[in-house]
Amino acid sequence: MTALAKLIDTVGETARDLWRRGWAERNAGNLSYRLSPEDLSGTELGEEPWQELGAHLPDVAGKAFLLTATGSFFRNLEVRPGRGDETVQSRDLGVIEIDESGSRYRALWGYQGGGGPTSELPPHLRIHAARIRTDQQKDRAILHTHPTNLIALTYALPLTTHDLTRLLWEMHTECIVVFPMGCGFLDWRLPGSEEQARATEKVFEKRTLAVWEQHGAVAIGPDFKTAFGLIETAEKAAEIYLIAAALGPISCRLSTTQLTALAEKFGVEPDPEILGQGG
Repeated sequence: MTALAKLIDTVGETARDLWRRGWAERNAGNLSYRLSPEDLSGTELGEEPWQELGAHLPDVAGKAFLLTATGSFFRNLEVRPGRGDETVQSRDLGVIEIDESGSRYRALWGYQGGGGPTSELPPHLRIHAARIRTDQQKDRAILHTHPTNLIALTYALPLTTHDLTRLLWEMHTECIVVFPMGCGFLDWRLPGSEEQARATEKVFEKRTLAVWEQHGAVAIGPDFKTAFGLIETAEKAAEIYLIAAALGPISCRLSTTQLTALAEKFGVEPDPEILGQGG
């Protein structure tokens, strides 16, 4: 089994977990992975015509990415035929290559039946660009999905990055350890737009997790397991908050002193601007 085939099976497992949690209804959500030359070794690749990106992204020039297809269902990624064999072309997944100018892309594998990469390709590429530019080379896997409780918070509360992060940190002991740099919050923007992509790129220069208002969450990590864990932990904290709030006023939260102690114990350095401001 080639490296790409193993990665595709990991994608199927991740898609299964997202769909079964109810975070990937119909064709909701998408994912991407920055590939190394070794990841493509042994895989027969084609070369479709170049297409314009509509942006100039020199940080990802010459890079290759595995991405879900526009309109793909995570449910189908779990049950795709030919699991473990990347020679079976996929309608729901594909590999693209960015040209040396960072302005065009072409499909190298997948997207059977004339499909193409996710409509939210711009934010994916810009997040990858941000992590490469800030020398976070280990971060290669991006997940975007629709976790119910996190989305509910964006309808119920006026939020900022500071307010959302403090809420999540204070409602669940794990949060400051899992995402010490906080959870970015972005006001609603048209999904897949260049405006959304640029705003998200800026957040991921510093953070690995963000929430798009009235839309969903996006995370990056070295692998899909790590990115999934970021969203999963934040979603648990949002669920705890909503349950506690339904019972009455929330009178107990983790304090700044407790959060500082947690950070020291587990050897993480929280965003000082968020930790220092308190609730």
